[in-house]
Amino acid sequence: MMRASPLRRRLVAALLLVVFAIGSVLLWNDGRVDWSDLAINLFAAACGLLVLHYRWRRQERRAMTPRKLKDIFS
Repeated sequence: MMRASPLRRRLVAALLLVVFAIGSVLLWNDGRVDWSDLAINLFAAACGLLVLHYRWRRQERRAMTPRKLKDIFS
């Protein structure tokens, strides 16, 4: 099973969060950009990305790597 690299995972998450932040502003304001709503949504997206980053970083540290397996079973 192939896993996404950490950088690719974070880039995809950032792209999706920004697209949905902008899209929701355009959807709710009939295609007009309301800069205050956009700023709030982008701030929320940045906070979400920060939470995901630290969560994924913690999981990546615990993950078994070939080197860890070799150290354990040798």
